[in-house]
Amino acid sequence: MQFFVELVIILAVSGLFMPLCTAVSNSEFARRQRTRVFRPTKISPGAHLRSFVTNSVVSTGLLFAVTLPFQARLFVTSSVGTWRAIYEAAAILLLYDFGYYLLHRFVLHEWSWGRKVHAVHHTVRTPFAKDSLYIHPIETALGMGLFLLCSVLLHPIGVTSFLLALLVYSLLNVFIHSAIDLQTFPFRTLTSLVRHHDIHHDSMKAGYYASITPLWDVIFRTTGEPLSHKPKADALS
Repeated sequence: MQFFVELVIILAVSGLFMPLCTAVSNSEFARRQRTRVFRPTKISPGAHLRSFVTNSVVSTGLLFAVTLPFQARLFVTSSVGTWRAIYEAAAILLLYDFGYYLLHRFVLHEWSWGRKVHAVHHTVRTPFAKDSLYIHPIETALGMGLFLLCSVLLHPIGVTSFLLALLVYSLLNVFIHSAIDLQTFPFRTLTSLVRHHDIHHDSMKAGYYASITPLWDVIFRTTGEPLSHKPKADALS
């Protein structure tokens, strides 16, 4: 029961992070610093809502279906220390990011059926936080399935390690779509993930296929071409 409650809390925090990112993105402070080409997309509020609900159900359902029945087999029963939780969570995320890089680059951008699935998300040319879940349900299932697979491959891990990795995974997925692009130190380094994903959304061949770190894009030289940055014709997300 405790594990279920902890999962619900993490999902709730992730859900609340979306309007928080939207508020920060729409602040005057963020608007003044944001530079990117703005390409409006005609997606109705109803379409956004349907996509949000559908993908929330898919990801949550898959998460609960895998972790709740097999909790005792997936995780060590004893509590783990702080440092072990951190490095196990980092290992999950690094392995996931490598797997997602391969999935994203070669399946979702190269294979014809994958491109059709991923094209739904690329309908959005200039993403905001709400667009993180404007995505085909198949892609949602692939992403969550990959995250769970990486967690299983690193078995046995602590419950805290898994929950920490899940929290970072969920928050980063929203953050990289947030349009929060601050130019001042130390925020510029952190928000570089947002700039990279903006470039990725520029076209299906723009590079930046990883989602958590730029490591794999740097190693495989898929860092993309910078956008011709101009002051964005700002719009509320």
